[in-house]
Amino acid sequence: MIIVATFISTKNMNRKKFIKLTGSYAMLFPIVKKLDNISPAKTRQYDKALKMHFIEAFNRFEQVWNFNDFWKRGNTFDACLTFTDALLHKWPDAPEIKSIQQKVNQMLEENFTYFKSFDPGVLWADDFGWWGLMGLNARKHLLRSGNKELADKYLQLSTDLCWQQERDHAYDFSDTAKPVPHGCRNGDANGKNKGAKNTVTNVLFFLLSARIYRLKPAENISDNEKYLEMAYQQWVWFDSWFKLGEYEYLKKTTSGGALVQERPTAFFEGSDYAVTVHPTWEKGWLWTGDQGMLLTALTDMLAIKNNLAAWITKNKIKSEFNADDFEKRIKHYIVLLKKGIKTALINDTDSIIREAPFTSNFGPEFGNDYLAGRGIMMRYLGILDKKNTRLDFQRSIQATADAIWQTRDRLNNQFQPEFTNAENDKLYIQQFKAQWGLADNIFKWQIETMNEQQKFGVCQSIGLDALGAVIHLM
Repeated sequence: MIIVATFISTKNMNRKKFIKLTGSYAMLFPIVKKLDNISPAKTRQYDKALKMHFIEAFNRFEQVWNFNDFWKRGNTFDACLTFTDALLHKWPDAPEIKSIQQKVNQMLEENFTYFKSFDPGVLWADDFGWWGLMGLNARKHLLRSGNKELADKYLQLSTDLCWQQERDHAYDFSDTAKPVPHGCRNGDANGKNKGAKNTVTNVLFFLLSARIYRLKPAENISDNEKYLEMAYQQWVWFDSWFKLGEYEYLKKTTSGGALVQERPTAFFEGSDYAVTVHPTWEKGWLWTGDQGMLLTALTDMLAIKNNLAAWITKNKIKSEFNADDFEKRIKHYIVLLKKGIKTALINDTDSIIREAPFTSNFGPEFGNDYLAGRGIMMRYLGILDKKNTRLDFQRSIQATADAIWQTRDRLNNQFQPEFTNAENDKLYIQQFKAQWGLADNIFKWQIETMNEQQKFGVCQSIGLDALGAVIHLM
C-alpha cells in the first residue's frame, strides 16, 4: 500500500493540513513546501512517493514514444525533455532520475536518426517548428549529460535545418499580402500546397527565432542577428493583426481577456487571408497550444527588448521604435491572454484546463493533431510561472495533473484523452460559449481511427507536460 500526501491551504487557515490518502489510485500534485508543523520524516515520505509516481509516468512513455509520425514525435519528445529537465532540477542526485537521463540520451540518438530519414520537401512547414524547439531542449539535455557531439548536431538541426526550412519555404517575403504583409504559410517545401498562414505556424517560427537568438550568450552562433530580425518580423506580423480589431484575430472574451484564434481571417475581395482549409477552419476556432506558445514568445521578446532596440537603431529599421512602448504593448497582450485563459479555457467548476469546444479540435478529421494542445499550453505555463511573469495558473495545473493521474489506466499508468467529468464538461461548454460567443456541443475526442501507439504516445506526453509543470511550480 502506497501512502501519498498532499498539503491544502486556504485563506481561512493559519496552518496547512497534512492529509493522508492510501492506495495507488489516489494521487494529488500540490505545491510542496517545507512546513514547520509537518515532520521531516513525513515530508520525505511524501517526496519519495511523488518521485516514484513520476518515474512510473516516464516508464510508460518509454514504452510508447517510438511511433511513426513526424510532427507528433517532435512535440511529444519535447514534452519528455521538459519533464526530464524538471525531474533533474527537483531530484538532481537521485539514481533513478539519473537513469532516466541516460535513457533519454539513447532515445535522442534514435530520434536524430528518425529525423534524418525524412524528405523535408513533403512536410508541412509547422512540423519544423516543433522539431526546432525540441532540438534546442535536446541540446540543453545533452550538454548536461556531457554528450557535446550529439548536442551540436541538435543545435544544427534547429538552426540550419528547421529554422532555415521555415524561413526559406514558409515565410512570405513579399509586401503585397492584404490586409497584413508577410507571415508564414504552413504548406510544404515542394510547393504543392501553399497552405494557410495559421497561428501555429507563425507562433512556432516566432518562438523558435527568439529562442535561438537568446542562446547567444552561451553559444557561438554565427550571424545571430538574422534570428533577432525574424523574431522581430513575426512580432510585427502579430501586432499588426492585433491592432486590426475588426477582424478579431485576438478576440476578446466577455470578461475582458482575449485569446488568439487558430488563424487570422479577412473575407473581402483581394484578401490574402480567406483560406479555410489546411486544416479545415470553422468560425471562432481557437486552440490551447497556440495560447501557451504565444505567451512564451511574447515574454521572450521582453527579455531581449534592449538587444532589439540596439539592433533597430544600428540598422535604422524603424526610427520611431521605443523600447518602453514596446514593453508596455507586450505586457498588455500578456495580461489579455492570461485573463482569456483563466476565464475561457479553465472550468470554473473543477479548475481543470479544457480544450476549446470546437469540432475542428475534437473531430475525426484533425482531432488526433489537436489532442496535444492542453499539454503544450501547460508545458509553457509552468515555465512562465517560474519566471515571475505574474502569470498564476498554479491551481489549474495542479487540478489538471491530478485529474490526468486519477483517470489513468492503473495497470500500465497510461494517460487518457479525456480526464474530466461529463457533467462538468457540459457546464464548461456553457461557460465557454458565454465568454466566447461560439461553441460546439463536443467534449469527447473523436479519434477512433488514430493509430493506437500514436494515441498512447500523445496522451502520455500530455501527462508529462502536466506533471513537469507541477514540478516547475514546486
